[in-house]
Amino acid sequence: MSTDLQLKGDSRRRQLEASREYADRNGLDLADDAQLEDIGISAFKGANLREGALGRFLEAVEQGAVARGSYLIVESLDRISREHVLAAQGVFLRIIQAGINLVTLTDGRVYRAGETNLGDLVISLVIMSTAHEESLKKSQRVGAAWNHKRLKAAEGTPITQRCPAWLRLSSDRKAYEIIPARVDIVHRIFEETIAGVGMYSVAKRLNQDRIPAFVGKSGWHQSYIAKTLANRAVLGEFQPHRKVDGKRVPDGDPIPNYYPAIMDSETYFQAQAAKSLRSSGGAGAGRKGPTYTNLFSGLANCAHCNYSMSFENKGATPKGGTYLVCDNARRHLGCEAVRWRYQDFETSFFAFVSELDLESLIDQDAEATQRKLIESEISSLEGQLADIKASMEKTYALLDAGSAVEFVSAKLKELQQRDNECDTKLIEKKRVRDALALRASSLRQSRAGLTHLLERLQGPSGAELYKLRAQIASRLKNLVLTISVATLGDRPKLQRTIEFLEQQPDSEDVISHLKKRLNEGKTARRYFAVGFRNNAVRVVYPRDDDPLKYEEQITDHPGNDKRFAVEYGDK
Repeated sequence: MSTDLQLKGDSRRRQLEASREYADRNGLDLADDAQLEDIGISAFKGANLREGALGRFLEAVEQGAVARGSYLIVESLDRISREHVLAAQGVFLRIIQAGINLVTLTDGRVYRAGETNLGDLVISLVIMSTAHEESLKKSQRVGAAWNHKRLKAAEGTPITQRCPAWLRLSSDRKAYEIIPARVDIVHRIFEETIAGVGMYSVAKRLNQDRIPAFVGKSGWHQSYIAKTLANRAVLGEFQPHRKVDGKRVPDGDPIPNYYPAIMDSETYFQAQAAKSLRSSGGAGAGRKGPTYTNLFSGLANCAHCNYSMSFENKGATPKGGTYLVCDNARRHLGCEAVRWRYQDFETSFFAFVSELDLESLIDQDAEATQRKLIESEISSLEGQLADIKASMEKTYALLDAGSAVEFVSAKLKELQQRDNECDTKLIEKKRVRDALALRASSLRQSRAGLTHLLERLQGPSGAELYKLRAQIASRLKNLVLTISVATLGDRPKLQRTIEFLEQQPDSEDVISHLKKRLNEGKTARRYFAVGFRNNAVRVVYPRDDDPLKYEEQITDHPGNDKRFAVEYGDK
């Protein structure tokens, strides 16, 4: 049957009952358990033969799974094919020549295998030719009507009442109107996503705030948040679709300014970048707590066994507290790493890893604002690149849907050009950002100013603090590739090296030197090493008694004249 909507009518029941009646009347056993259905799969373009049940049936016949002399019962020949008459006749003859008797219920005709005469062939050709012409006319009428609607849409005239959930059709049906309360919710979804909040958490927070979902009564779901973030209707675009073999595929280019735009393109693409970062594994999953508790989830690894560092809450102080701990050590799986009090680690990290540029997120002075603007532009460009790559994938899919090769090729060429332009801009923006970050590093805040920033970052829980920490976590994922945490310093590495060399001949001098180093206090100093996505490295040895002081820092910044540097702090 043509569409699954006919299931709500009489088509399926009518065909099944007529088939049973014919089988009973002619002493045939109807194969109820092998019933084949092509619902909503086009016979006009032959999809039922290429990928539908009819094609599977013919394969079964030709492989001998269906005995010669069996009957194929259909309502009429147009249920087999509505293609051009020559192609349709080929399908008809393929069935007959395979030894299958073909029954058409509407006229009670039997086209018998090996006995089909000239009259049968002429009748079949007339029926199939008529079916093709009817389908062709219907296709042309539908196409003409749709083209007329597209022209109207391009002029900004609504062509249907259906629209995004934050809009409604005006009473005079001449325009779409925004629903302010719902637009505010959409803005919140985008803002929280850009801030680094995951889609699951966005949905959860909306439900916690008792905000009614746009669809259904079961609240907000992660899948609906994803659809909202991907919906270019927020920019005012309308993407027409058409059905090809039962599947919705884009029909032509999007129509701009069809809907009222509720979002600027920069915000839209920033959200795409944030979403892409999380889906690619760059952002840590898991529970974040009321204050986005662990900012280093998915980034921090144990330097001693290379396993992930986890956040551990051991209850109220003074005996309890929160810690970063190697997951292998916590579960007693061979690693001897010790815990690092979480607040001390976080304080040292943000005090000394100036590449993160904490000030630009928290303070609003002129330079910090400039750096924050550059980060927004970088995020927007990364979102555009992700969007272009998704469009490329959809364009490739158009080939499978039968679109013209020339159209697909031109579209891909246009997308590749946009991709190259965005990539060039992104490289330049990142260069500017790195330069600003280096300047900010040399003009680092005073201890008092830094303490003020950290107090805001580690203050009482609340919605604003959650959003701030989510923004910081998002920036971390953008800048940092990995964080190696050595809670025991270099001692485990030296011990493993000594144990290895003890098994090698003529290693006494090296072993003696390493044992001497092992007895020095420096090898037990804990440290963390940060590897950035731009290949820069920073190693920090914080003081045990004061997380805002360090004993030593080692930096390596590619592209900087003084790329490698060692700094010693207060003793």
